[in-house]
Formats: sequence, C-alpha cells, structure tokens
Amino acid sequence: MSQEPSLSDQVELSGPGLMAGTAAHGEALVGAATRALASGRPRDAFALADRRCRLTSPPAASALALRALALWFLDARAEATADLARAFAADPADPLTALAALQLSNAGADLPDPALLVAQTASAHDLLRLALRRLFAGGSPAFARLDPLDGRLLGWVAWTGESDRLDLVLSDADGAARHALAAEPGFPLAPPGARGAYVDCPVSATVQGFKLERAGEAEPLAQGALWPRSGAALSNAASRAPETTPDRRDIVVLIPVYEDFEATQDCLRAAVAAKAEAGGAPVRVLVVDDASPNRRLRLLLDALAGRGLVDLLRNESNLGFAGAVNRGLESLREDEDVLILNSDAVLPPGALARLADVAYSEAGIGTVTPFSNAGELASFPARVDRAPLPTVDEARRIDAAAAKAHGSAAIDLPTGTGFALFLRHDARRAVRRVTSLFGRGYFEDLDLCLRVRAAGFRNVAAPGVFVPHGGGRSFSAERTALLAKNRRLADRRFPAHRPEASAFAAADPLRAARGLIEAALPAPSGAPLLVFAAGDPLAEERLFRLRREGETGLALEWRRSDGTTHLRLHATERASAPQSLAFVAEAADAGFAALSDLAPRSIECVGAPPPAALWARLAELGAPLDALVEGAAAVEAWIEGDEPKVGLLRRVLAADRGTEALLRQRAAPCPVELLANEPSILPPRAAPSPPLGLLLPAPSPRAERFLRALSGRLRARAPGHRIMVLGATMDDAAAFGLGNVFMTGRVAPGELGPLVRHLQLGALCLSPGTPGLGQLDRLAAETGLTMAAADPAGRPDAPSPHLHLDSFARDRDNALALVDWLLGGVPSPPT
Repeated sequence: MSQEPSLSDQVELSGPGLMAGTAAHGEALVGAATRALASGRPRDAFALADRRCRLTSPPAASALALRALALWFLDARAEATADLARAFAADPADPLTALAALQLSNAGADLPDPALLVAQTASAHDLLRLALRRLFAGGSPAFARLDPLDGRLLGWVAWTGESDRLDLVLSDADGAARHALAAEPGFPLAPPGARGAYVDCPVSATVQGFKLERAGEAEPLAQGALWPRSGAALSNAASRAPETTPDRRDIVVLIPVYEDFEATQDCLRAAVAAKAEAGGAPVRVLVVDDASPNRRLRLLLDALAGRGLVDLLRNESNLGFAGAVNRGLESLREDEDVLILNSDAVLPPGALARLADVAYSEAGIGTVTPFSNAGELASFPARVDRAPLPTVDEARRIDAAAAKAHGSAAIDLPTGTGFALFLRHDARRAVRRVTSLFGRGYFEDLDLCLRVRAAGFRNVAAPGVFVPHGGGRSFSAERTALLAKNRRLADRRFPAHRPEASAFAAADPLRAARGLIEAALPAPSGAPLLVFAAGDPLAEERLFRLRREGETGLALEWRRSDGTTHLRLHATERASAPQSLAFVAEAADAGFAALSDLAPRSIECVGAPPPAALWARLAELGAPLDALVEGAAAVEAWIEGDEPKVGLLRRVLAADRGTEALLRQRAAPCPVELLANEPSILPPRAAPSPPLGLLLPAPSPRAERFLRALSGRLRARAPGHRIMVLGATMDDAAAFGLGNVFMTGRVAPGELGPLVRHLQLGALCLSPGTPGLGQLDRLAAETGLTMAAADPAGRPDAPSPHLHLDSFARDRDNALALVDWLLGGVPSPPT
C-alpha cells in the first residue's frame, strides 16, 4: 500500500462532494471511501466507511466490509475480522462483502473459509470464479448450484479434471433420473483448469437430492439435498376477512420436528399437556416428522403416537420447514384452526385457550403471535440478537403476569412470527398454505402473514401469553446462506415490509404492554441503581464504565414535563427485565411500587440532583446515596440549590480532575473521589498535532457556534488541516459544508477509544460549556493524547501539554487559542 499523504493534502472528507444532507450521502461516502483505499489512504477510507456504518442500524453489509478493509490496512486486524464477520453474517451475497471476505481470509483473517458461502449466494461471475478457485484448491472436485422451481431444475455445475462429461443424478420419491452434462466451451464461471455447464431440465415436484457422478469413479464428485419451490399463486382471492366474528372451531397444534431431542421433548410434553388442559374440547396435536435422522426422536414420536397422544405424519425425505408445515396443513379439515409451533417453543399452561380467545375477540383477526424471549417484533423484555432462554420457573412467572395484566387483549403487528403462530380457519382458507418459494426455511412466516393482511385480516400480538422459544437452533450450518438468499427474495416480494417493520420497532406500540407485565413481576433486588436525567451524556459514560467493569444493575431515567416527573426504570443489560417500566414520581401507582420494592444496595445520582419528588422517593429506599458530578453547574446545584442535598450523600464522585478541584475548593461536606481512568495504552505525544478531535457527546447550539468559530480560524491558519467531530450536530450537512470538518456521527462511549486511534488524531478538545469532561478525561488517559477544555475550577493554567479554555471568553478567542496551541506551542488562556 502506498504512503499516506501529509496532513496538508486535500482529501475527500468534507465539502459538497459528500452530498451531506441528501439521499445520496450514503453512496457518496462509499464512493469516497473506495477511492481513498485505492489511492493508499486507509485512514481516510476508515473515516468515510465508519460514518456510513453509523447512518443506519444495523449497518449495511457493504459498509461494514469497506470499514473492515480499511481497518486491515491500518493493522487493526482483530477489529477488521470482527467487522467482516458481521458483514458476512448479514449478507454474504453482497459483492463487496464477498470480495472482502475472500481477500482478507486469503491474507490471514481468522475467519471460516468463506468460499462455500460465496459460491452458494453470490451472483457476480468474478466472485464465483474466486470462490470456486478456493474450493477446488482445497480439494473439492466439483460444486453445483441448483434450484428446482416450478417443475424445472435451473442452475450450473463446475468441476475439476480433464473429463468433458458428468452425470447429474436426481432422486425423488419414485427413484432416480440421470441427465448427461457436457462441458460448455468458455464456461464463464469456471476458474482456470476447471470445466462447467449450465443446467436446465425438467424435474418432479418430489425431487429430493442430486449427485454428480463421473464415469469410472465409484464415489460421487458432489451431492446434496434439493427443496422444490413454487411461484404459483397461493392465496384464495374469494376468501376475505368476515364482518362478524365466526364461531370457534377445533384446534390443531402443528409441530414440524427434525432434530434437537431435548428441546423437542419439552415442546411435545407441553403440547400434549395443552391438549389435556382443554378438558375435552376438540384439540389435537399433529407432529410432522421431517425425516429426522435422530433415532431417539423417532422412537419418542412412535411412542406418543402409539398411545394416541399425538397424530404423526412422517416424511420419507426432508422437506424443510415450509414443506413439513404444508404436509400438515393439507391433512387438516378446512374448518380447523391451527397453531404452527416450532419444536423449540414450549406452551405454558392455558396458552392455547388464551390464544384462541384473542383470535376470536374481533372479526378481522387472522393470526395471533404471543410474547416470547425470541419473538421478533413481539419480544419480551426487548428485541435482542441473542435472547437468552428463560428458566421454566421464570417463563411461567412471566406468562402468569402477562395473563393477569392483559387477558385476551390484542395489539396489531405488521406481521406475525412462525415460532408460535395461531392461524384462524378463515384466514387459513384465504392463504391456503405456506409458500415454498423460500425453500428450506426462513421468511415463509413473513410471507404467510403479509398474504393474510392482503386478504383483509389482521396480524396481532397476544400480550397476555408468553411462550419461551429457543430460537436459532435449526439450520445452524446453513443459516447464513439461507437468511441472505431468502431476505433478498422477501424484499423483492414485499418491498414495503422492512421500512414498515423498522418504523414499528422505533415507535414500539408494545412498550406499554411490556411495562404492565414488568410491573407485576418481582422487582430485582440488591442491584446498584443509577439515577439520571434522560439523554445525559455523563450517564452514558458511566454506564459504559460499569459494563466494562462487569457491573450490572438498574437505571432510572427521569425527565420533567408540565410539572410532572416522568420515570423509566430499566436494566442496564437489554436482555434482562425490566426494560419498559414507566411511571410518575408524584403518583403512588403500581409502577412506583416496583421501585419501592427494589432494595438497591446503593444509589448513584448522575449529573444534576433529581427533582424533589424523586429525591424524596429515593431517600425512602434506605440505600447509601452517592452523586457523580461534572462541571461547575452540577456542583452548584448539589451544594447551593434551593434545598442543598450534598450533606445527605455518602460520597461525591468527580468525573474529571477539574470538577474534583472545584469540589475541594467548595469544601463539600462528604468525601470526594475522582473516577479512576485506565492508564494510557499509547505512548504519550510530546506536543499536540493535527488532526484535532472535537468531542461532541450531545448536540447543542453552543457547541456548534464554537465549531464554526474553530473551523474559520483553522482554515485561515492551516487550510489543509481538519477537525474530526466525534459525534453528531443538529445539522451535520451544514457542518460538512464548512469544508474542513468531518462528522463521524453518533458514537457510543465504548467506541471512542478505537475510533480515536483509527482516525490517528493528534489532540482532543471539548468546546466550553459542553458536557463530556469526564469522557474527555478518560479518553485522553486511554489514548495518551493531549486535550483542551474549559476547567470547571477556573484554573488559568493546565498541566503541560494540555490547554485550559475560558468558559467566559468569546468563541473566536477560544478558537484562536486552540489553533495556536494545536499548530505549535501552548499559549496563555484567552481573556
């Protein structure tokens, strides 16, 4: 890689070329990052790709892959590998992601060989050739990519060796059919030394698998399973949602099973118990054995069926989730309701009746999805990537609280989730069956529910039912390829769904329902309690430090509105309850009763003192009270307020050295301690050097005025130097328009240290009057960089080589002092 240009060189990090503030900003960032990599500027490529990653959540796969490439050339190999793994898991078919994975894994990145997934998912010829070259070099003699769709087998085959012919053997329920394949001259997908041919031949609807055989060789070159797909219309246009609620019908619990004996055994035990709980009501359990290879599981199913506890259908070959569900649906009477249940989901007592109550509570309801720890949009306590499975006792407590709080209430969803999907008989009649377009599995439940909506029915959540779900156990080896392929297909079929689901998740209409359940659950006791104003950057920094130290606890956020103190109580870990508990400090309601039962071992108030109503409540809890303060305003509020509270504290923690000095000057009537920072992990610099990192934990008009003043002064003195803003302003487009400013976008406290190192900043700064002194202190200590900030204690001199700014000086004077200091020398503070 070529040498990076000097700091005075003009680069594409600001100005109109990035098209900030327009819909093309993301594409402009990717283009600029690609050019920066091609010209040997990995630091600039990292800055551009990193900002692109921060524009969407989760980041686009291509943006993560581009950032991984930049990090690799910056010698941040572990972080590059982590980014690439995330990108590859999100979309291995993305061309940039696939190319980066092939290149970096070949260069030594610690990744599973991506060649097989690229060959299974990518479409670009050059990527396929690279992947096949890797596979063939690793010893694979052949590879086939085949798709049975609507009675024809489409795809291609590539192989090594001198042979110009192979036999493609297709097996189905009636036997095997042999098709001769001749190598096509100049086959575009084959790497040098290999041959290939396209496949287009008729295939039966029951095709099960394939083999590639070569004359004279006993073993097949390649083999695998096939899952026929169909694009035929599935919905019944004549069936629409009724205007009146129909009479209740018999219920069938339909469970496709394949592997995982322990989870399936728990699922079946609960399903059979649900049948018994019905008290003679017409409920039956229908199990579809999808050609399970597990002998113990087959024997268990035979025993249950022999005793009449379940009805059993057994597939001769593995049809996948959709095929197994359809086999079960086709055996039902037209007037039966069905609960499609994953084999790793466990029905709690009474859940089946409660789901039916919701389904028949209104005329237009077609599907019902219960709450679950892994229920996609209907997750409790929050939607997380790897939701832990609650214990049996925990799940029953949650379900009991949900039933008591919500009964048969229904809340609309964009789409249900197939782990436990109650499908009413009339909605089932409208959609007929699960689509087979998605092959082995994933997204067929989304397709089903969106077709239910198209027929005029509603998809709803049942907040009164909680069904624990293992989640992600099936198809583990193929999950990435399946998800990537089927997500693209779902996006093409329903382009409006993903934006709708994102908007639903952001609005979170289920928050209040989750809060009512949490209020009825036993309050966690003995945990530390952190109390802070909503949106306080100091609180985010404190939470980051606690998580880094392995400390978990509870957070109580407060905000004032119209004379009322609104509170939100949540666990510091998103996978733990509570997450949605909200109440008012001035009211003695059920929500506040949960707070009264907490019995925290300590209470730490971060930032300004809590409002009087909340402070009184906290004092009643009887736990030791601490305060974490930053800046002169917070010190004054604790010591000089209408009702000084500092005397009731066990101790005061200072977020930074300036605040510590101010507390000692004011002689706080309790012990004062400084939050400890980790030692520098980089060698300290003798003097600051550009570029400058301007820390911006939260947007504010005052910080942006200072940024404009600083940009103008720096541009006049050193036109080629840049200001890297670590955060987001209220108008990033305007900041980019300054010409020498680059905005990273919002940065979490834990991301700051790596970001500063990868951007290779020379100094750090915090604009006067902006919160974040503790964060700046910690960041300077961790990175060994010099820093400039206003001192809360009003000290005129900073320990060299740092700079104290003046909180009372004009922005242009502070900016001038900062530029002088940055470009060489540490001047006296401005007057």
